[in-house]
Amino acid sequence: MRWKNDPHRYSSASIALHWAMVVLVVGAYASAELREAFAHGSAQRAWLMSAHAFAGLAVFVLVFARLALRAGPRPAIVPAPSRLQSILAAAMHVLLYAFMVAMPLIGWLLVSAEGTDVGFGAFRLLPLVAPDHALADFAEDLHEGIANVGYALVGGHAGAALVHHYLRHDDTLRRMLPWRTKQR
Repeated sequence: MRWKNDPHRYSSASIALHWAMVVLVVGAYASAELREAFAHGSAQRAWLMSAHAFAGLAVFVLVFARLALRAGPRPAIVPAPSRLQSILAAAMHVLLYAFMVAMPLIGWLLVSAEGTDVGFGAFRLLPLVAPDHALADFAEDLHEGIANVGYALVGGHAGAALVHHYLRHDDTLRRMLPWRTKQR
């Protein structure tokens, strides 16, 4: 496993974390959306909410590893994007990382304010606040609102990667693929 980026590709660690985060974010969204198919209090709904909490917690932990790896040098995009594209890409990444930090924290605040105990085996999340119905309602609205923005962020990020690959014909996407691809 390569731990450092080279001039053309991200490190194996960066690539693995990127795609693990994709799976976790999709899992968090899917489990939240699928729970609606089951009755309140059902075992299936409880399991989906546990899966949602686990995915959110995993995102929260792994985002800091991603930020640490991102602090190092990154491979240059060939051919180089315009200054405007670079600014937009940087802004998108800031928003995505803020999303991946904020959503789990707001979810944790929500379950704390609801008085819900969240645990995974012997591990239990400590409550951030005492139960507070008004705060729980606010946190739920905030969590759902930012989740809706997250659809646009994730979709915009994926769409931009495809535009770079198929329209600009640069190596933006190839640098992050888990398999080797030919350089154009």
